[in-house]
Amino acid sequence: MTMRQSSIILLAGLFISCSASISRDKKAALQTCYECSNIADPAQCSRVVTCQANEVCYTQSHTTSLIFQSTVYSMGCRPSAVCDALSGAAVGKRRNVRALDTHCNKCCRTNNCNSRLCGATGTTNPTAATTSPTYVRLLGGSNAYEGRVEVFHGGIWGSICDDGWGGNEAQVVCGMLGYSRSGSGGAQGTLFGGAPQYAKIFMDEVNCTGTEASIDLCHFNGWGVHDCGHNEDAGVICNSASREDNIIFLLDTGLGGVIFRMDLNTQSYVPIPMNNLYTPTAFDYDATDGRIYFVDYKLKQLMSVHFSGTDVRELKQLDSNADLEKIQVDPINRKLFYADTGNNLIASINLDGSGYQIIVNQSLDEPRDLALVPATQMIYWTDWGSSPKIERANYAGGSRQTLASTNLKWPNGLAYDYTENRLYFVDAGTHKIEAMQPDGSSRTVILTDPAAHFFAVSPYQQYLYYTDWNRETVMRVNKDGSGQIQIGPRGFRQLADIKVHKYGYGIPGVVTPSPIIVDESHIFVRLVGRGYSNEGLVEVYINGEWGTICDDMWDDREAKVVCEMMGFGKTGAKAVSRAYYGTDSSIIIFLDDVNCTGEESHIAQCTHIGDWGVHNCGHNEDAGVNCTFDLNTIRDFVLVADSYIQEIYRMDLETGSYSAIPQSAVRTPIAIDYDPLAHIVYYTDVVLHMIKSTKLDGTNEKILRRLNSAAVPDGLTLDLQNRLIFYTDTGNDVIVKMGMDGSNAVNVTNTNLDEPRSVTLDVANRIVFWTDWGVHPKIEKSNYDGTNRQTLIDSGLKYPNGLVYDGSTNKLYLCDAGTNKIEVMDTNGQNRKMIFQDAGAHFFGIDVDSQYLYVSDWTKDGVVRLNKDGSGETPVGPPSFGKLNGIALYHQGG
Repeated sequence: MTMRQSSIILLAGLFISCSASISRDKKAALQTCYECSNIADPAQCSRVVTCQANEVCYTQSHTTSLIFQSTVYSMGCRPSAVCDALSGAAVGKRRNVRALDTHCNKCCRTNNCNSRLCGATGTTNPTAATTSPTYVRLLGGSNAYEGRVEVFHGGIWGSICDDGWGGNEAQVVCGMLGYSRSGSGGAQGTLFGGAPQYAKIFMDEVNCTGTEASIDLCHFNGWGVHDCGHNEDAGVICNSASREDNIIFLLDTGLGGVIFRMDLNTQSYVPIPMNNLYTPTAFDYDATDGRIYFVDYKLKQLMSVHFSGTDVRELKQLDSNADLEKIQVDPINRKLFYADTGNNLIASINLDGSGYQIIVNQSLDEPRDLALVPATQMIYWTDWGSSPKIERANYAGGSRQTLASTNLKWPNGLAYDYTENRLYFVDAGTHKIEAMQPDGSSRTVILTDPAAHFFAVSPYQQYLYYTDWNRETVMRVNKDGSGQIQIGPRGFRQLADIKVHKYGYGIPGVVTPSPIIVDESHIFVRLVGRGYSNEGLVEVYINGEWGTICDDMWDDREAKVVCEMMGFGKTGAKAVSRAYYGTDSSIIIFLDDVNCTGEESHIAQCTHIGDWGVHNCGHNEDAGVNCTFDLNTIRDFVLVADSYIQEIYRMDLETGSYSAIPQSAVRTPIAIDYDPLAHIVYYTDVVLHMIKSTKLDGTNEKILRRLNSAAVPDGLTLDLQNRLIFYTDTGNDVIVKMGMDGSNAVNVTNTNLDEPRSVTLDVANRIVFWTDWGVHPKIEKSNYDGTNRQTLIDSGLKYPNGLVYDGSTNKLYLCDAGTNKIEVMDTNGQNRKMIFQDAGAHFFGIDVDSQYLYVSDWTKDGVVRLNKDGSGETPVGPPSFGKLNGIALYHQGG
């Protein structure tokens, strides 16, 4: 098996604040301005140009990517009319501007005035005061628990040199982020990418005991005193089995839809990395299941994701007219409500994706934010249309009542305070925060701030936390309007949503799990390192992060549990110690002194629970297992071909745990199938131009057929009854039939094919079906000998990648990467029906059993399971794969 590290999303960059007043004085003389394009620091621009008449100086900044990439600057001359428009008041309603790339756009009207308008990163930054608040954040990690450490001091962000950096220092940083200090590890060098070269390096030779409340309480050389480069930026790996408590969740649409986890007490924060396919614009958090529910305005979808940023699921694909605003979760009645200003409606859906219902779709202009009272099943909403108002109705849409309709302009944010039974709302047009009773009475102005553009609000204890688009920080005010302050560091661009989560605080009657969430459905094991598929180094996955197990007390009882999770069974399981199969020193050691009886079905059931990350070991003590490979007792599994990681895997269907099937030569595996009679795996490799086979444990690797250099064998399927292999070759445009040993290859058809891909069989009737994703996409079929060829469908297709015949229902299931649909139809092409659509999907492989569909999707990192009616989307296993192509199911006795 191949030892590999989890892929790391390189998220690098530095937030730059924009600050400068804009003079409106016009000069008759021509101006001179600095002129440069896409430079790292505006203070470095030295070229001076003379503007034309009616032109003035400008500077603008933008990011090279939407999430934490380098900021670059452009400057020069710009028509004064454009600058007047930029500096003047907004015309009309200020909408939720999403994914804004240009975040500082400033003009000025004096000579050479534009080099310092957009937050120069060098000498123009304010001098750091020794008493200024210190915060930390993590960037560059593949999950929310790791990354390069950046420290906020004196108003700007900078990195830390890794000289002397280790576990004690990591404990302090992880503690500042609200994570467990136990198990924290320091990372040196550029494991998580270095900061931009122009960024500050604030700290060097940091020396902590591990108990300090803040990193600046540790000994270090002094602010800005260092002898390092950014190739020495320090990082941390925190314990992902940490308390999910005392959190301010934030969403920044100015950064392209990034959700942040900020510690309520320290205001240090970390982004929650998600698949960059998604662009959240509003969200809510359900502590009961530890899931974040969000809307994606680009994909027109209602989605949910585990708090770790993994396990993204689609609740509903909406129509093209949808313009999604805020959402709210009812954790008691297990419903989600959302506002759609494109269709002017408010609707609900169960948290499992069922039970979609339109609540209100009459007399709505621009519905935006929502608030719920689950006990009485009442929904409140704001409407910022031509006649702004705040209304309420019951969950069925009845008992509708207008609560406020005067002195409103853009009522953006709304929240219900369950401790006081009051409604709080913020209005960006009137610049006010107000409160009223649930029936609309006793309306009171809490705060007036003429400089604010309020957008969202979240009450907690005696405070109101809110977002203001004209500020780069989280804001807080007492509920009586006093004590308005900025919370935490600057660096945000356009905070569109905010939710405060505290265990035991919030909706009455909601029983949330322990703040440390150890959920078996999100805990997996895998075998890596040297050896066959049934042996290797044990790595365990929890809440988005892989870690190893220390071999203290590790014996055959623990090995039995791991082998059972892998689907091998417990019989003959052997424990292996001292990193026999290799190790990975870049990941955390999760478990130590594991104590199992051997009867458990999952390692999370053993008596180490509560001690994740606590150990006294090094990676030279990493534990492994050797499981008995008995072909007759191996549990149900799915085979997948990963063309990016260049592996084929066997994943247990019950637990989602997996191991690779080692091969001496595999480059780009695409199609895969399994012969349970001979226990042989068959697969294609499009780079090696081969059809290959191997035993399930990786032995007896064979080349069944070498193809010519033009061959691209994309599809493969087996006829076990007649001992035949069928494969498609989109390079040579041919469909081929041959014996299971690769002999007697003959063409089924080689005419009028453009890009044949997937192939599937009705063995009983000796019919072969295939997809063609060429210029004129279609689904066809013929007899085994190529006769009676028919086109089943040739419309509504784009990239029909996957096709499978379901013998139990005599149906064909199709997945299309271009239309983003999964469809079902009769074998003659009739009664075609879409059962699932995901605007962000790139479907490739599909297989079916008696109950479920299993689909591979290039935009996700794992296998997705669906009910045959398209409901119940559920990931299978951890999101740890690269690009999954073909998939094949195996069921005992099936």
